[in-house]
Amino acid sequence: MLSKEMLEYVATLVEKSLGIQYARENHYQLEKRMDEVAAAFGMRGTEELFHTLRDRTNSKAMNALLDASTNNETSFFRDRAVFDAFAGELLGNPEFAGNTQNYIRIWSAASSTGQEAYSLAILLRQWQLQKPNRNYEIVVTDFSERVLQQAKEGKYSDLEVQRGLTPELLSKHFEKNTTAPGYWMVRPELKRQMSFRKVNLLEDWSDIGTFHIVFCRNVLIYQNMENKRKVIGRLINTILPDGYLVLGAAETLIGLSEKFEIRRLGKAVYYQKLPKG
Repeated sequence: MLSKEMLEYVATLVEKSLGIQYARENHYQLEKRMDEVAAAFGMRGTEELFHTLRDRTNSKAMNALLDASTNNETSFFRDRAVFDAFAGELLGNPEFAGNTQNYIRIWSAASSTGQEAYSLAILLRQWQLQKPNRNYEIVVTDFSERVLQQAKEGKYSDLEVQRGLTPELLSKHFEKNTTAPGYWMVRPELKRQMSFRKVNLLEDWSDIGTFHIVFCRNVLIYQNMENKRKVIGRLINTILPDGYLVLGAAETLIGLSEKFEIRRLGKAVYYQKLPKG
């Protein structure tokens, strides 16, 4: 068992690196993750890992702990109303994306293992097949190289594809993995207009370009107020005028920015950037 001071030190280390906060009542979760990392590196226990982190003698162990500290809970079409609004209210709106709909650029930030991004790709693929002269790009990012690699590979277990995918969508956009029974692979055509890169939202990502929509769901909820303002303040610059920001159901821009207007699209809430935002 680590002392309260040791856990407080590691919690502060994680917050400075990722912005993720561990309240004192949740330090047991942090210690559990430290125990997993210590075991993976063949250490005697969490105390040895603590000294490694404090003395900065093993950057791989540090990265592993930061990776383990992120919440990678996700599923296909998670919060269905968000995707219904995207497909019906935006892709079906002739005024969306500068009145032309010729090209749509989307950022799936903190995408975890990629289910959100592939859910969007499925809808965009359907839209593109209906209107062949239209094009799109999805930029998929996450801090964790581990989950980003799975997203890039597009490999999902039977359990993962059952969470949110209908049998029709599964058979149309996925194929069984012939070398790993019980797993499915995203079909190549679904990945064709996607790119993947590691991004820490608290660090520099000014070269990422601009987007019509940024999906940044269930990220702010783990950040302190200062980091929330920092992330939103920088996201503003990546969203095109009249573009959209999508947050998690439990998140809001109240007290963070006045450069967006709430739009209720169907049963979902989108934040539209003001023309002079």
